Amino acid sequence: MTPEAMRQAVESAHAFLEPRWRDHWHTICAVVSMKSGNRYTALNVASRLARAGVCAEPIAIGMAASADPDDAIVFCATVNRHGLIIPPCGVCRELLLDYARGAKIGLPGIDGSGMRLAPLDELIPDAYESTDRKPSAAAT
Repeated sequence: MTPEAMRQAVESAHAFLEPRWRDHWHTICAVVSMKSGNRYTALNVASRLARAGVCAEPIAIGMAASADPDDAIVFCATVNRHGLIIPPCGVCRELLLDYARGAKIGLPGIDGSGMRLAPLDELIPDAYESTDRKPSAAAT
């Protein structure tokens, strides 16, 4: 996936989020891009009961896994209502290990703006490995 395609994916996530942002609600949007070129964009599901809320990344991953079970996720990024990239939380990083092991992850640039890319292994060094995990499609 080219850097330009990744930038376009992030811009599309912000465009998707902008009209759906709800005042006084934590609202973010994740985009996952597949090796085939397909893209899945999803909002988080906020709740007054924090434990009931769901991050945007698992929803986008679920959409991708449902629509393209044999395709590989090659890129994932999450944006806030200002269009700034935010890093995935720890739980989402663990989920990405199961479904997007070889993916590039969009992270905030060094100065907080723009985007830099990191392999998932950089976000979770020495991650736990289990033979019971669902194997992810090769993202090569």
